[in-house]
Amino acid sequence: MERQDTADTNIIEKNTVHKLVICAGKGELQAVPLTGDILIGSGKEEGILTIPSEYAARMHGKLRKTEEGFSYQDLGSRNGTYLNGVRIGTGTLVGRDCFPLEDGDVLRIDGDVLVDSGDEQSVVMIYRRKYVENVEWRSLSLKEDGEKLYISRQEEKAGEDEAFAEGRGISELPRHYASISYENGRWMLHDDNTKYGVYLNNQRITQDTALRQKDVIRIGDTLFLYRGEELVYSHKESARNQLMIHIEERSVWNFFRKKILLEDINLTISPGEMVLILGGSGAGKTTFINAVMGYEKAKGTIMEGDRDIYRNYNQMKYEIGFVPQQDLLREEDTVYATLDNAAELKLPRSMAQEARETRIAQVLEMFGLEREKDSLVEKLSGGQRKRLSISVEFIAAPSLFFLDEPDSGLDGIMARSLMENLRRIADQQKIVMVITHSPDRVDDLFDKVVVLAKSNEDNVGRLAFFGLVDEAKAFFGTDSLEGIVKKINREDEGGEGLADEFIHKYEELEGN
Repeated sequence: MERQDTADTNIIEKNTVHKLVICAGKGELQAVPLTGDILIGSGKEEGILTIPSEYAARMHGKLRKTEEGFSYQDLGSRNGTYLNGVRIGTGTLVGRDCFPLEDGDVLRIDGDVLVDSGDEQSVVMIYRRKYVENVEWRSLSLKEDGEKLYISRQEEKAGEDEAFAEGRGISELPRHYASISYENGRWMLHDDNTKYGVYLNNQRITQDTALRQKDVIRIGDTLFLYRGEELVYSHKESARNQLMIHIEERSVWNFFRKKILLEDINLTISPGEMVLILGGSGAGKTTFINAVMGYEKAKGTIMEGDRDIYRNYNQMKYEIGFVPQQDLLREEDTVYATLDNAAELKLPRSMAQEARETRIAQVLEMFGLEREKDSLVEKLSGGQRKRLSISVEFIAAPSLFFLDEPDSGLDGIMARSLMENLRRIADQQKIVMVITHSPDRVDDLFDKVVVLAKSNEDNVGRLAFFGLVDEAKAFFGTDSLEGIVKKINREDEGGEGLADEFIHKYEELEGN
């Protein structure tokens, strides 16, 4: 692979979630969409994903689509396949086993032994469940006499294209950092107090670790591929439009007394992320949404990229979609008339009629309402009404989308279908934030979770956690999202009354 300051951008097709990122030899990285079973090997027949390597058998392995995602099966190849550095399948029946794949798992086709050399025949394949759009692969030369490289979220004094420097790094990585240094003839990877860990070939490192050619490093959502003389990494261009939330307090006055509803909430959300807002009873979930979207301003700052939502609310309100618990649909209108009216109000007046009709047709198709377009709203089922309410807000393709219990009153199948629609919206590089009281049936669709808890000490809603869903479960010591709510709810509300414990625990975590 030739050195590149900015690599070719891999634009991911709409609604595609699963990808296989492939690095063969010194070639450029390619992201292959996974939609069903696929054979992998050196064969060039139709239906085989061809791997240009002398180590690969004609039909080397197979990716099998499952309900949960994908699994990998080595088809008894001579050299086998390395899964996260462990060899599987060496021509024996053991090689026929299927291995379920987790996001970030690394498959490698290589020789008998993994060595630290620039073997151009080795092939690395990285499985991603949620490979975001607008990813650009960049590379950085590694110099053996260079300084220690820090990978962090700090951006002070760093130029837009300056990925690494002393104590600075790429914006979408965790605030705490990892580092890479050249020691005794090897490049070493260190976890220097990262917030959620450093993963090498999808295995979390617990000590300083030497890197081998084509090792894959993951920190947060960012991938790094070590290639001896360079480090190739994925860069999300869309991060410049992050939603940065800084709420000092949200308060109201009642009988001449000030009552604080929310306090000290700071977090950042990236385009393409679908975020669950979870909280105990009275923790301020709806208050939080109203404050973030500018409907009820808090003391603080809400920024989308370099735009202040509060200062520019009159212009930006058209870029914000909000679906409340209760719909505001007119019963006597048809579905099409409802969307046509929404388009007239929300879309630019300069838009041609034909373009507006095209947009309405797109939204009808996206939310499965084509057959009901001539039906009266009053004749719709509960699930159809919910989808129509979302369609009304989505007609203008807002960049920020907020929904307060959109699945309320729906059965599991309808709720799942509705949330999958929201997932597709997020995959179009939108920020989607959702309140739901039945999160576990759709927890795999969310990228992050915001946990709000009402403090027993002062009766104020505070941030008890923000991060990945699995990390939230581990943080609260439970195997379900509803279990988190039980932990922080008061005892007289059926909970364990541990809100303050977790608020302080998260404050300590953030302070480290």
